[in-house]
Amino acid sequence: MKKIISYLAAPLLLTGCSLDIPYDNQFTDPDAIATTENGREMIASSYSSLPATGFDLAVLSDDFIPTYWASRNPSLSNQYNWQPSALHDLSIYAWPQYYSVISTANALLERLPGITAATDADRREVADLTAEAYTLKAYCYFQLLRLFAADPADGLDNEGIVIKNSLTMDNLPRATVGATIDEIRRLLEEAIATGHSGTDPSWLTADATTLLLAEVELYAGNFQRAATLASSLLDKRGYECFSPSVYRTLWERKSCEEQIFIYNVPDQSQTYYQGIVYDTTTGDYYSVSPSLAMEYTDTDCRKEWTICPFSSQALGSQSFIGKYNLLRREKREIMFVNKMRLSAALFTAAEAWAQAGGDGPQKAIVALNRFLDRRGADPVDTSLSGDALLKEILHQKHLEFLGEGQRYFDLKHYSRLLGSTSGRIPAPGDYRWLWPIPKDEYLYNDNMTQNPGWPKDSFND
Repeated sequence: MKKIISYLAAPLLLTGCSLDIPYDNQFTDPDAIATTENGREMIASSYSSLPATGFDLAVLSDDFIPTYWASRNPSLSNQYNWQPSALHDLSIYAWPQYYSVISTANALLERLPGITAATDADRREVADLTAEAYTLKAYCYFQLLRLFAADPADGLDNEGIVIKNSLTMDNLPRATVGATIDEIRRLLEEAIATGHSGTDPSWLTADATTLLLAEVELYAGNFQRAATLASSLLDKRGYECFSPSVYRTLWERKSCEEQIFIYNVPDQSQTYYQGIVYDTTTGDYYSVSPSLAMEYTDTDCRKEWTICPFSSQALGSQSFIGKYNLLRREKREIMFVNKMRLSAALFTAAEAWAQAGGDGPQKAIVALNRFLDRRGADPVDTSLSGDALLKEILHQKHLEFLGEGQRYFDLKHYSRLLGSTSGRIPAPGDYRWLWPIPKDEYLYNDNMTQNPGWPKDSFND
């Protein structure tokens, strides 16, 4: 048991260290992971260590506007205004945390071949654990790439992130954006090849792997493959997953057909989005942009859970974000956070079709309107095409994922299409779209480079 505990504690110990500091001795005991039960406990620790950046990314995007109370929280104000120091603070949280999860996944992948699988159930569990470890690594790499590297459209030869596939100490340089995408794709295809069969959204199942691969292909500009992968999930699960009764269960502490991957750590989920709350009786630091709040029709099932009307003497009438914040206001326990759901597959397919040419745009409109009909929202204009269609898809996606951190990545990826929606959000090409590499990562690695615009000693001394 002591061996297992040391394994579970390792990610926490590593979060303050460089990914290149020699910590491989923490994973050298071959008996620490000797059974499938040990392996499951180990990967569970990785899931619980995933960074919770959804709220932070929502603050950086155009989801919110400040209320009267915003000045009472200088840290959040700095983040909202894209102050370099705030982005640095986010980077020294996200970078080592993601690499901690990657390290644990590497350790598990090295140990899984040594597990004695005597039964069919054990062999199935080893395959599932292998697939989850591959997918978990790919998920972390994808998040890191989108936060710390330039968009693929700006050049595949630009610097990406560090690829770590073993527990040995290596002073590795950053791989290119193109090489990083290739590695993410390889990991996901390895996961698919295992034939993993789990269906519990608390773990990264085959559907999560498929959705992630579709998102990666869309990001890389492989539109046809992205659409094929994403639409396969829509065909498998069906559009009834988008009905009001199913949508409601996303926020009611129940599992539902639309969930693909959930962050199921109740004690940590309780603090999710707590940073927006100034006081539950007088209001929040930030409210939903009024123009966005007005977009939801009364028949749209998302309005009840996304927009939380609020009135106070200090703020007047406001539209606060609902979802997890609404659960907290109603003093209901937050059991899990939705990380991947079927609506992401819908929008991935629609974005890909809109850019694929041929009859793709018409497929995008049909799929999007079919989705909006289930949500109870108004349909989009069927005559839309080109950039106008893509902008409308991204607008509808904004309404779907308001407050969940998705919009940040769209603002970056489609920066030349969406532009800067306010003077607050940096223009395309601004150095702040590439977060700074934490100082600890190049203190011990001469091959590590910093992103343009950020000094190597920024905010650390």
